[in-house]
Amino acid sequence: MNKLVHDVGGIVNISVDDRQKVTKVGALAMQKVIEEETKKSHFNSGRDTSKFEHLADSVTSGRLAGTRIDGTSAVGFSTNDVNHARIARFLNDGTIKMPGDSFYDQAIETAKEPVFMAEAAALAKIQEKKGL
Repeated sequence: MNKLVHDVGGIVNISVDDRQKVTKVGALAMQKVIEEETKKSHFNSGRDTSKFEHLADSVTSGRLAGTRIDGTSAVGFSTNDVNHARIARFLNDGTIKMPGDSFYDQAIETAKEPVFMAEAAALAKIQEKKGL
């Protein structure tokens, strides 16, 4: 019983740094899927990008600025040059003048398995280092 408690405690009680490593890997996997899905639906290769980048090129991941450090990672669209998140929401959900195509919702569904697999592999590596 003590061994079981020790093993489960090692799985559940991971440090913030280790949690960050796991969620970062998952966020990068999700970022890749969202970029690919966005390029399939909303990419114009001939568009001038000197003023602002393509929507697909603005997908970013990492820790949200201004939040506490708890090991979580976020994925979304950049707002550095243009509010790409707002544009993505309009394209995904639609407006009065245009129907949405749910590209982002589909990307999230598509990303579930690659994210899970990437996070599971990262967690297994951490557990292996701990000897679990």
